[in-house]
Amino acid sequence: MNIVIVSDEPVLAQLARRPLEPLGHTVTAVTSVAELEARMTELAPRAALLPRRLPDRSLADTIAMLRAGDEPTAAIIVGVAPADRLVAREVDADGFLLVPFSDAEVLDVFGATTRAKRLIIVADDSPLIHRHTVPILEDEGYEVLSAYDGEEAVALARAKGPDLVITDVEMPKLDGYGVCKALKADEALAHVPVLICSSLGQAADLERGFDAGADDYLVKPVIPEELETRVRALLAGSLPASRERVLVVDDSPAQRHYVADCLARQGFVVTTAENGKLALEKAQQIRPALIVSDYEMPVMTGFELVHSLRRDPELRQIPVIMLTARDSKRDMAQMRAAGASAYLVKPFSQDKCLALVERTLAERRLIAYKEASALFISEGARAAAEERALRGETLAFRADARTVSVMFSDLVGFTPMSANMTPLELITLLNDYFDVMCPIVKQHGGDIDKFIGDAIMAIFDEVRGQPPAAVRATRAALGMQAAMVEFNAARGTTLSMRIGVNTGPVIRGDLGSRVVRRDYTVIGDTVNQANRYEAKAPHGAVLVSASTRAVLGDRAVVKEVAGLELKGVKAPVTGYVVVSLAEEPE
Repeated sequence: MNIVIVSDEPVLAQLARRPLEPLGHTVTAVTSVAELEARMTELAPRAALLPRRLPDRSLADTIAMLRAGDEPTAAIIVGVAPADRLVAREVDADGFLLVPFSDAEVLDVFGATTRAKRLIIVADDSPLIHRHTVPILEDEGYEVLSAYDGEEAVALARAKGPDLVITDVEMPKLDGYGVCKALKADEALAHVPVLICSSLGQAADLERGFDAGADDYLVKPVIPEELETRVRALLAGSLPASRERVLVVDDSPAQRHYVADCLARQGFVVTTAENGKLALEKAQQIRPALIVSDYEMPVMTGFELVHSLRRDPELRQIPVIMLTARDSKRDMAQMRAAGASAYLVKPFSQDKCLALVERTLAERRLIAYKEASALFISEGARAAAEERALRGETLAFRADARTVSVMFSDLVGFTPMSANMTPLELITLLNDYFDVMCPIVKQHGGDIDKFIGDAIMAIFDEVRGQPPAAVRATRAALGMQAAMVEFNAARGTTLSMRIGVNTGPVIRGDLGSRVVRRDYTVIGDTVNQANRYEAKAPHGAVLVSASTRAVLGDRAVVKEVAGLELKGVKAPVTGYVVVSLAEEPE
């Protein structure tokens, strides 16, 4: 099959070629839609991989062009955010891939969009079984290929890339267990579900089948309705998943399959491991959203696995659900102390397992959201929101009067300088600058209220047991000016910063719409004047108001600046450039 990729990013073509070319597909990369259109006759693509944003044409127009020929070309959209899936639906794309995607997802989406029917290989040495089974599957709308021994089944799978393999166990050349192992060991076919259909129905046979890698097991004679149900479930589980990846760990193949099966049916991407040591290695590779682990296992127990995860900075946040036959209070306390997020006492139903997985993931998503949102909203706003939520007063407005120190910092002449920079250079420089300055504000107990271009506005509240707000604000400002010298030296830049600090009464609380969007901030003349002091500060200096100077007292060495005219203030005022500020006594 000829496949074309429209992208000027070579990495996208590399990721697509990796699973497709070993199966005999021809993959060609072009840099624009115009080049694709000019080469359509030459390339004759069956499918096209299109990034969400094309360099020279809209998605809708490009898809219309691909479908205009006698043999329409399937269009698969590559998105970088879940919302891009909606865009793919709007333009009626034939498939969608979300970055980052696996080899299995590439094969799945190309197979689903370029094949009229889902392809199933039936492997059995009995012609009678083929005469019985193939019509059942064809009547359900599947394309079916027959193999009469294990080696033929594996070769056929490698050549055709099926959506499902149904295999007997007792076959010449290679038995069904060998078929499972061969398919699961092949990177290009490892994602293909395998259904063992055999007259061997003892517990040991089922365990051996699942241990070989089977995704499901049916005991002959097979009822058509049961076969149809199992096939539909396996094919649904093999579709590209949009849900989280879950690692299931258990030394029992039957128990491992029991848990993995119920999760896969709900759309989770499931990876399995036979013991804690293998699970730890796989967790380091795939970074699962959740681990469901047995407690008693060889090599490394579930208890030891949790300990190892919690010691790894990159894995310690992964929640773990422990499966155990132990249900004493002591055992439960031990699992919680080790760091398990939840536990499930055996035996348990699949519904109960799913409910606990969903709840644990929901809790983890909430924690992740709170951690991420902390970078986008001020500490004051976050604390206020949490307080309202606890009280059930999310729609209530609250504001109060208090005395604070307000600090404004601003880069001198940055606007004209930025006109000569590319957007990437500009945002990189600003983010590097904020990475240096913001921790200094936090170190001295300041709450970063907002960024205004290259300016920082920070609020310093009075805090019991800490130096006065004015002292902490001024100390932070001096620290920022000292850091600017090092910042310039490290980057060869000559940036200069002004900082103004004012202390006085403000109203701090909600500002904005009650139900749409609001900000938690400070308003009042103290804020306005802090901004004015910053504008009057000498380059590279910290200028504070008289009210701030009064709090600094003998700690500060200052230079008086009289006759300052501040916008909005009738009479001239006196400001003070802070030269130094003594450390607090021990």
